[in-house]
Amino acid sequence: MTNPYSAYENNYTQIESKEDLLIKTYEEILSLLNIAKFALRENDIKTKAESITKVTDAILVLKASLDKEGGREIAENLEKLYDFCIEELLKANALNKEEQIQNVIEVLTPIYEGFKEARKKLNETK
Repeated sequence: MTNPYSAYENNYTQIESKEDLLIKTYEEILSLLNIAKFALRENDIKTKAESITKVTDAILVLKASLDKEGGREIAENLEKLYDFCIEELLKANALNKEEQIQNVIEVLTPIYEGFKEARKKLNETK
């Protein structure tokens, strides 16, 4: 039997910075959204609901962690996008609509790619 603590420790040691944590969070969100879409196609409502709930929780954490004072306009825009995503996820969960899940993927993917590019440039300057 695998020790759950060692799995946590392995994942934790792979995250070297808060930028890495942000990237990993987005990767997990996008993965869960694709799981939710697949589950919906397979009529696996339980898995769909669990995945959407996890994504919603993660987006709420991202929203709560925004630096509105330092980030100003960027933070305000991200907050609006996160609110939109949460609304779409609520609709997707209630109505079992794949379209709303895809809308969230389409909103979050460019943000994820932008954060990855920013991390790459940050690492190049070190």
